[in-house]
Amino acid sequence: MKLISLIILSLATPLMTCSESEAVMAPLKTMKVAKPFKYKNLMIFPLTMRTMNNTDYITLDKAMKSNWLKIREIDDGEVNSVELRNTGEKTVFIMTGEMLSGAKQDRMLREDVLVPPKSGWLRVPVYCVEHGRWVSVSTDFKAAKEVAPSQLRQRARITEDQSEVWEAIASSQDRLGVASGTSTIQANYEDERIKKELDEYALHLAKVPRLTKNTVGVVVATGSRIICVDIFANNNLLMEFWSKLLRSYAMDALLETEATATEKDVEGLLQELLSARYTSIGTPGMGDLYMLQTDSGKGNALLDKGTIVHLDFFIDDLQDEDAEWRLDMRRDQRLNE
Repeated sequence: MKLISLIILSLATPLMTCSESEAVMAPLKTMKVAKPFKYKNLMIFPLTMRTMNNTDYITLDKAMKSNWLKIREIDDGEVNSVELRNTGEKTVFIMTGEMLSGAKQDRMLREDVLVPPKSGWLRVPVYCVEHGRWVSVSTDFKAAKEVAPSQLRQRARITEDQSEVWEAIASSQDRLGVASGTSTIQANYEDERIKKELDEYALHLAKVPRLTKNTVGVVVATGSRIICVDIFANNNLLMEFWSKLLRSYAMDALLETEATATEKDVEGLLQELLSARYTSIGTPGMGDLYMLQTDSGKGNALLDKGTIVHLDFFIDDLQDEDAEWRLDMRRDQRLNE
């Protein structure tokens, strides 16, 4: 039965073709790791690449500011789906982890999505990042100012489980001492004490993407672990997201110890990505979306016309994370029932 199940699964989720695989492998093979930038407990290794996809994608923030993008609840609301439409003339790129505020509850994008010009309504998968609210406060969503913290993106990517996302938010707020009546992750960024600390990280590490015009991504580390890998189509796109991403990385560093990763560690991780297993998972928008897996982690790669738009990767170190805290939380829940 297990063999039959694996065969069915392999038919339902086709692997990447050789040409598509090469579209990801080629830039990774030429990618170089620059000397890291460090501030307090956060270490960032810039990644440079010789050839890039120089398409001018429009970001969520710019599309919303131009009133090109409309995002709303589906009918009376679905926790894990919203729908959106692009009325503009250019393709809009929305990155996984970008947050939407308003409507019935705050959400974050589950996957990268490319929204074509003059699109119809597209159903897009999301995660709820505000467990305690299901009341409409606006007709449409607005673009939040922040990207979900990288640890939350990691939990969502590795587990693909809404309940794990809620647990990760509760855990982060417990450890950071953040109070939120509706358990929204945005409360972490709105806390004045945390804001001040994040501003310091932003001030000291703002220059990372300006290293060279060939800087297209980063590997981020704090404490004894690598948080994530983020690689973009080109330097301009990395620059567009840097302010949001940097604050999300810094959020994870607040409760960590001094980063100990080395250039050799990062080079080893990039080598591991060259042997990743890629599986097509489909996308509601343009391009092709693939899940990539290695023995140590999981990520996604969005391709447009055979070139990378965005690739992320997260180490799977969640097995024992917060295990004691989750046990205490569930015990409290049982006592309260």
